[in-house]
Amino acid sequence: MAMITLVGLPGAPGATSTALALLRTWPLHDGRRLVLAECDPDGGAVLPGALQSTVVADRGLRNLTESSRSAQDLVTAFWPQLIALENDEKRSERNRLLLPGLTAMHQASSLTPVWGQLADLFTGIETHGHDVLVDLGRTGAFGPAGVLALRADTVLVVMRGTLRSMHAARSRIDTLRTLMDGDSGQGSSALGVLLIRQGPYGAREVQDELGVRVVTELPYRPEEAAVLSDGAPEGRGFMNSKLMNAARDAATPIRQTIATRRARVASPLQQRLLRGASGAR
Repeated sequence: MAMITLVGLPGAPGATSTALALLRTWPLHDGRRLVLAECDPDGGAVLPGALQSTVVADRGLRNLTESSRSAQDLVTAFWPQLIALENDEKRSERNRLLLPGLTAMHQASSLTPVWGQLADLFTGIETHGHDVLVDLGRTGAFGPAGVLALRADTVLVVMRGTLRSMHAARSRIDTLRTLMDGDSGQGSSALGVLLIRQGPYGAREVQDELGVRVVTELPYRPEEAAVLSDGAPEGRGFMNSKLMNAARDAATPIRQTIATRRARVASPLQQRLLRGASGAR
């Protein structure tokens, strides 16, 4: 894995709940860690939602807003801003980490010089055993924070199979495709859909209508999702609920998508390097 960016739509399709479900269930092997970065310019939702304001909001993205901060200063300041979010049986570990989002919309303006440095940080810490989920919310991919989509290994638009969601997704996917195929993007082959199974449209219809692949799906389970969005009581079987099991299974196709794309991107580059080496002899 590396950096996965989630993009939401109007009407609360569940991007933040999906990000939390992935964070809490993602298989971590060989000592790897996973960071969920709430980079929605409209503000973070985890502290007042899933954590019900039980954690003091003194850490997070808003503390990285000094425009004069150098790249090294940002790295130094970043790590103390993380909060460990562990399942009950792993509370002593710090493998699943949260970078809380902004607490007010006006704070986003001071982050404009920082987004690019954050993208460098998020793509660079993979070599140190950390992978990153980025929640850009509904608007983040289309402003200064959009560099976190352009630099991602995969960008997943979280949507439901409803007419309203299909309509909202069409223009946003078209815009993302254009941006990602530009000089600063990784290419629109990194673009996909994470489908919440609610409504009449299934994966095939979404793919045909929007021209983008449905990478994985999650069931529509509002009572279970409320644990992630609003801090509803978990219950003893929550981690084995249909939603969380599906989120756990979603890791495989997402990982495969990243690995396949990296292989396709690497092959032409390797061929050019080989041709260059041959010509230099």
